[in-house]
Amino acid sequence: MQTTTNPASPKITTAPTVFSRMLRNAGTLLGGKVAMGLLNLAATGIAIRSLGAEVFGTLILIHTFAQATAAFTKFQSWQTVLRFGAASLKQERRADFRALVRFTAWLDAGAGAVGILLCGALAFLFGRFFDIPPGLALIATAYATSTAFMVMATPTGLLRLFDRFDVLATRDTLGALFRLAGASLAALLGWGIGGFLAVWYLATALGGLSLAYAAYRELGRRGLLGDDGSGTPLPSVSSAHPGLWSFVWSTNLTTTLSLVSGHLGTLSVGLMLGPAEAALFAIALQIGNAALKPSRFLSPAIYPELARLAAIRDKAAIAALLRRVLLVSTGGSVLMLGALALLGSPLLRLVGGAQAVPAFPVMLMLATASAIGFASFAFEPLLISTGRHRAALRARLLAAVLYIPVALGAITAYGLPGAGLAAIFTAIVISAAQAHSASNTSA
Repeated sequence: MQTTTNPASPKITTAPTVFSRMLRNAGTLLGGKVAMGLLNLAATGIAIRSLGAEVFGTLILIHTFAQATAAFTKFQSWQTVLRFGAASLKQERRADFRALVRFTAWLDAGAGAVGILLCGALAFLFGRFFDIPPGLALIATAYATSTAFMVMATPTGLLRLFDRFDVLATRDTLGALFRLAGASLAALLGWGIGGFLAVWYLATALGGLSLAYAAYRELGRRGLLGDDGSGTPLPSVSSAHPGLWSFVWSTNLTTTLSLVSGHLGTLSVGLMLGPAEAALFAIALQIGNAALKPSRFLSPAIYPELARLAAIRDKAAIAALLRRVLLVSTGGSVLMLGALALLGSPLLRLVGGAQAVPAFPVMLMLATASAIGFASFAFEPLLISTGRHRAALRARLLAAVLYIPVALGAITAYGLPGAGLAAIFTAIVISAAQAHSASNTSA
């Protein structure tokens, strides 16, 4: 059956072409993420210089409340769209595809509602434990509504499935540009923390809404909006896509647990050491992740390719793609870590001034953890795309269970560097567990 003439169907090609397309898409995302990272770093620098480390730390804690809550409530519906949507379009089951999109859109809506309630409650009830001033409690609770714009995963999945990585890159850049412009205006007019929180909120909302609009427009362009005119209701999503619920819960928990060394790291530092140290950790984490997380670009690019290859059960192409990706990611992690060791201290001084330089040791530790994750990042997409999502979940669960006591103990013993040691420990545990499961996966 010919499917390449169908504009909605992903095109299946040979392994070298798949690898080239993955690199092209990763490069597109890289361009957008680099621009976004630089713009966000500039906005961070303006904010910390305008507000000071302690007040900026409070801003970061409020924003991290929303990010962490969104991460814990967000369904990874983009993975569901790729995993089941690729097969539906390949087989021209358009009604099944529309039922899938409707289902994941409702998942996003439900996650947004739960996230708003949970984040608002956490910020209002527990903000005092993180030294958030009582006067900001209501503002922090209102800021919780930004989680609704952080959980829109279905549009991301659709744009990746349709190979529109250029749209995703543009959206990231525009949101960061708005944050920088707003931060500059807030600093110029002396708005204080309330003004900066408004800027961070509006940038988040703009990113989410523009993403949803782009995906809706792409569905319309491909003729995937509305019914086929027959009046037949859409099929049950569970019957159209067997194993859907198991996949949804496993991938959601896997990705949620992957955030423990990031958002929970910032919150743990804030709880144990206070807002000023949380600000240093946030800057170190931002630089370490920005410099050593090309997996954030390669991972979104490899998922659609693996989903397409899994849909046609091309095990040889999957194995060939995995070998190429691991070679690139391992070499890249070593090179980038070396560059950051040389340039990290000047970069910290540039972003946050002399007060940010003490974050260098923990930044290097966080970068090492990121390098370990980057070198082995392809194992998790492989497990999820080949039906081994439970193995990916077990690896993340093991690391999460171990991370919290290790992080709290290390921070108590070593202060801020202890958070970096905990991140390295978590990265090693995850990589080893995923590699073991992947070695048992028939490729």
